[in-house]
Amino acid sequence: MIHRLLITILLAAIPMLATPSRAQTPSSDVAVGVFPFLVGNMDSRVNEIATNCQSHGIDTLYVSVFRTTGANTGDLWITDSAGSWNSSWGPVRPGGAGINLPSLIAACHAVNVRVVAVFKCFADTVQPDNAAHRQYLLDVVDYFMDAYQPSGQPVYDLDGFALDYVRYVGSSNANPTNVTNFVRDVRQHIGGLSLHAYLIANRYTFDGPTYNGSFASYSSVISGLSSQFGQHWEQLAVYLDVLMPMTYTADGSIYSTYALHQAYCRQAAAYARTACQLAGHPTRRVCNVVRTYTGSGETTTTSTIDASITGSLLGGADGYQSFRYQFLVGNPSWWTPMSAWAVPGCNWPKPVLSLGASRLTLAANPTLSTDVDEPSTMLQARFDYDGDGTFDTAWLANAGTSALARHPGPWTAMLQIKDSQGHVGATRRRFTAGTALAVFPGSVSTGNGGAVNVTLDVGTAGAGDVYLALGSLSGTSPGFEFAPGFPVPLNYDFLTGALATAPNSAFLNGGLGTFDGNGRATATLLLPAGVATPFAGQTVHWSFVAITPFGAPACVGDSKPMLLLP
Repeated sequence: MIHRLLITILLAAIPMLATPSRAQTPSSDVAVGVFPFLVGNMDSRVNEIATNCQSHGIDTLYVSVFRTTGANTGDLWITDSAGSWNSSWGPVRPGGAGINLPSLIAACHAVNVRVVAVFKCFADTVQPDNAAHRQYLLDVVDYFMDAYQPSGQPVYDLDGFALDYVRYVGSSNANPTNVTNFVRDVRQHIGGLSLHAYLIANRYTFDGPTYNGSFASYSSVISGLSSQFGQHWEQLAVYLDVLMPMTYTADGSIYSTYALHQAYCRQAAAYARTACQLAGHPTRRVCNVVRTYTGSGETTTTSTIDASITGSLLGGADGYQSFRYQFLVGNPSWWTPMSAWAVPGCNWPKPVLSLGASRLTLAANPTLSTDVDEPSTMLQARFDYDGDGTFDTAWLANAGTSALARHPGPWTAMLQIKDSQGHVGATRRRFTAGTALAVFPGSVSTGNGGAVNVTLDVGTAGAGDVYLALGSLSGTSPGFEFAPGFPVPLNYDFLTGALATAPNSAFLNGGLGTFDGNGRATATLLLPAGVATPFAGQTVHWSFVAITPFGAPACVGDSKPMLLLP
């Protein structure tokens, strides 16, 4: 009701207001997975990992940072660099295993390798239908997302999140809605960062029980994976940036020829690509996860790796991920097929965002972003200025922009950078929008009367917006909402209503107007002697609301007090 009234008042002041397989080509989306909990303390191996990625054309490093161990508990496999890990959530680096994540990110970013954090979400002891555990996992995601250095740089400057075991585990009562909705919620929590998920590519569902390369239909496979594990690929493609079918195949008990290894990986990639198309998101990326380990009766060779990679690319995958790093290091020849199908170098854009805040105006500069394949002037940028997960701009030239914060206080801005091949990198920074209001003098005599200037200054991004100065004799809490996301720190009372309905009167000059080219304006209270004597000793708090020339809410101010003296 208040919102509609104020919008009406402000507006009155404005005069006019199905998919073929792709060719087998080298990939610029090559990844490797590192799982410190299986290795031990990997702090001393940070530079080794970054160097190997750079040397072999690896574009993205997936690192296991958290693993669920039961309902509402799990292990954090990184150093608590943020210092805000809740001990009730589970132990940190049990047994000393793990890795220092900020150090790993810094080393990888220095050679243009992206870092994606891997979460093991569920287990046979806790399934996706456990709502409390789903919320627990979102809290863990927020631990990574909400940790910032005083400079505004994230403590964990991750490029994305990958969800492992995002499915029913050893259960016969899978409900895909629980899995899909959880992935949707993670998407909301991480905003514009890249979201990945490991997808079950059960060979029995695809090709059992004969395993002869005569694969089940797309609809049969999707239905089987959904009913058995709760992963409905089409539903998940709505929220994921990268679908990662787990095509683990090697010489042994199921497939024993190059052709069958290749055919299986090709089919899984093709079905993931079809799922993206049918979900209405044909540009989602598909990156098969291929086996680079030996166990469970199956033996990895350079031939099985090559078959897995080429099959994935023939099926329409954008790239591939090696599972896992420590086995590649132990078998150096396995790097050969990984590198053979990789475009040389690390081919994703490296986003760099610098921010400056003046009052409510944010200046965002992405021009230091780089790409090894093309000049930075060829890159495109888009911004989510308020960290709500919705981008506030279309794709723009890689140049500085400015925007208006909705109100003073801390905000998170997100930048995405895109190159001409469609690769998108993202980063985020925290900034604080400053006060936009000043009251001078801070008191006025009710007996003698006097003048008080209420100065509004939102910065240049607010130039031309229409403002309305407001006051209250009832304090600042809980306040009211001018519009969703625009909290005004005033309690709406008779004074607020009087100033809103008669903003430019004998008592208030300039209470309604337009910000000048610098985003500034002044409203002057002219208090006649004796008029406010009944209110002597009380405090008037001032603030303001503003809209764009087109009538959309633009910003609201903080509050400043003015004492009514006798």
